[in-house]
Amino acid sequence: MKKAKTITVLCVDDHPIVREGLLAVIATQPDMMVVDEAENGEIAIIKYRKHKPDVVLMDLRMPGQGGAETIINIREEFPSARIIVLTT
Repeated sequence: MKKAKTITVLCVDDHPIVREGLLAVIATQPDMMVVDEAENGEIAIIKYRKHKPDVVLMDLRMPGQGGAETIINIREEFPSARIIVLTT
């Protein structure tokens, strides 16, 4: 039987405790792996370019470049990027 591909994830949130929680939950999934994390939009774009993850978990409300602008910038460069918005 063919092994399922591991889903790579980039977590983007300005709150360290939120990122830590997401990383802990994802770590329990055998078919998922966090490749990196970012605390703001500018860093998220750099890390997206580096890792090209399967999925980005994106907070919308962050200081500096927020999630909406970051999503636009990532999708302009990588139209097939998959982004899930997690926000309060």
